[in-house]
Amino acid sequence: MLKSLFKPDLILFIAVIFSFAMIGCGNSEEAQKEMSPPPPSATETMQKEMNDLKSQNESLKKQVTKLEQDNRAAIAKAAEMETLLAEAKEKSVSLPPPVVHQQMPGGARENYKEALRLFNSRNYIEAASLFQAALDGDIAEKMKDNCYYWLGECAYGEKKYDEATEHFLKVFTFRISEKKDDSQLMIGNSYLAMGNKEKAKEAFERFTKKFPASPFIKLVKEKLGKL
Repeated sequence: MLKSLFKPDLILFIAVIFSFAMIGCGNSEEAQKEMSPPPPSATETMQKEMNDLKSQNESLKKQVTKLEQDNRAAIAKAAEMETLLAEAKEKSVSLPPPVVHQQMPGGARENYKEALRLFNSRNYIEAASLFQAALDGDIAEKMKDNCYYWLGECAYGEKKYDEATEHFLKVFTFRISEKKDDSQLMIGNSYLAMGNKEKAKEAFERFTKKFPASPFIKLVKEKLGKL
């Protein structure tokens, strides 16, 4: 009875069905392979890496710009503190107050202190007006170079780079000034902001020769390395 069930025709039929089933499985696997996306090419991978590096570079540039702005604001704050310290020393000396140079609201020194405060608040237009008022007033000769420097910083903050450079150059007309290295740095930055890399390079190279002991020397050399 069992032998009758497994006739040659039936066995052949089962074998054919099994073969078609196996072929169908193979085709299904091939179809899945064709539908899956191909892996990225080497060029595509390199392009993605380049785009990521460009994004990181732009982010770093923004961070450097912000740090430079914060640094200038810190310098302004330090200058304000120096002025307050000088006033405190003057008041500690037991001498009769001078008639001509009394500290009065609206005086040159008051204008200077208020201008520094406005600069720290990035109110460059009003700050510049008060720095100029201090220059036009009776501010001490030793403070005039500072006024010109901060006028340059105000112009730089307003992106008036030509005007900024003119103010920074005036600092060098003074025989003694603690703002000469700052001014030389900002002259280079102004030319750089104008896209004049040749002039910027000259300014930074001059800085390295004239002010090798400046606290800004490392920053300047880094800028030169990028030009």
